[in-house]
Amino acid sequence: MTESGSQNDAGQAGGEASNRPAGAGHSLVFDAAGRLRNWTPGIAALPGAGGRLAAGAALADLDPLFEGLACVDRPLADGGFLRMVGQGGGQTASPPSGDLSGRLFAAASHDLRQPLAALSLLIGTLDGRVAADRASRDLLRSMAQAVESMRGMVDGHFDLARLEAGLIEPDIRPHAINGVLMRLALDVAPRFAERGVRFTVMPCSGVVRTDGSLLERLLHGLVANALRHTPQGRVVVGCRPRGDFLRIEVWDTGRGLAPRQLDALRTELAGPGGYGHGALGLGLTLARGLARKLGLSLEVRSIEKRGTLFSVTVPRAADGEGVGRSFSPAPRMDADTSDLDRTRVLVIEDDPMVLAALEALLGQWGCTVLAAESCDSALDRLGTAPQAPDLIISDLRLKGTANGIVAIRQIVQALGQPVPGMILTGDTDPKRLREARLSGYPLLHKPIAPLALRAAVSRLLARETMIT
Repeated sequence: MTESGSQNDAGQAGGEASNRPAGAGHSLVFDAAGRLRNWTPGIAALPGAGGRLAAGAALADLDPLFEGLACVDRPLADGGFLRMVGQGGGQTASPPSGDLSGRLFAAASHDLRQPLAALSLLIGTLDGRVAADRASRDLLRSMAQAVESMRGMVDGHFDLARLEAGLIEPDIRPHAINGVLMRLALDVAPRFAERGVRFTVMPCSGVVRTDGSLLERLLHGLVANALRHTPQGRVVVGCRPRGDFLRIEVWDTGRGLAPRQLDALRTELAGPGGYGHGALGLGLTLARGLARKLGLSLEVRSIEKRGTLFSVTVPRAADGEGVGRSFSPAPRMDADTSDLDRTRVLVIEDDPMVLAALEALLGQWGCTVLAAESCDSALDRLGTAPQAPDLIISDLRLKGTANGIVAIRQIVQALGQPVPGMILTGDTDPKRLREARLSGYPLLHKPIAPLALRAAVSRLLARETMIT
């Protein structure tokens, strides 16, 4: 999202709060250099704001505006921060409009993830070109691990910031736990493979009543923590029924904890939440916060030098309670990834870096790629193409009025024949992600490991071949 687009969003949100006291419950966004990037319109009503409030204004020049007002600063992953301005008299700052803050966080997260996505895909392309050079492959593997680590940090910090700002609200409904586990496996399996650690997810037929997206993110935090502390061996995710509950367990054969360390960890997990993750680390801090938001029990057991078990206990859905089609099936990681040669793929992506990287990687696999930056551009290019594509891969956010879901549907309608589609996204907005999952198209998150992308494409094409 561009800055001008963000300001338009701010204007819409600010209009809803125009009857508040001047400056109350509004916010400003500063970059890492302390320069003003964005603000809600109510800030303009502060005494002395005229002539000072402008994009690029230095924080030091704006400080006089906040005298007598309570302010809370929330760090952003790009080094900047969100300043939330409350009423005077030392009162606690009121959080800004949830819609506005959600859009700010989602836009910043999306924009940061785009270059990471391009870098991950380009590393995959290079990996195929230096197959005979072991030293180069090892170097690329280290680069891929660094990108994955950056992705985890971006995801985690934004999730923590949204959680602390009260922007995450659970959507409680029945979910087949196997769908959650399979998506988790698809996303994290490449990280374990790169480090030589065995990763196993045991299937489970249980149905739980919770927010599937937030539970999946919670388990991501536990699995990331297990990988961090398991230099060799294995990590296993499985479930055990416990009456009206299902206990999801994450086992590792890592270093384990001495009794005093285990007691300290349990104290930290039971302590008050907060943005700073201190001794817990990012993954566990996020898991603790999400467990509390969902009203779930988070427990830990450990034996020194043998390993650690984290578990989260989730309510089971009542008998007969239907499971909505909340998520599309996750492609299996063991899908045949050998035969993509001559596959025709239409790629719709409005970020030039990511589009070029996808073209290069798919071309490396032998695919014929038709690239477009929007739905309209894709329709124009298809008008001159000799054949319909075998697959459409689209970003969720696109230029123009059509998002990726609408774009795929419009293109399929224009072609007059079924074509499988897949959504790639760097978006973290829960509402957008639920919409994407409800669409029925497989959903993959940027930055995606090339191996995971290839497995997903192969699996989807194989499934369509079986259907037809």
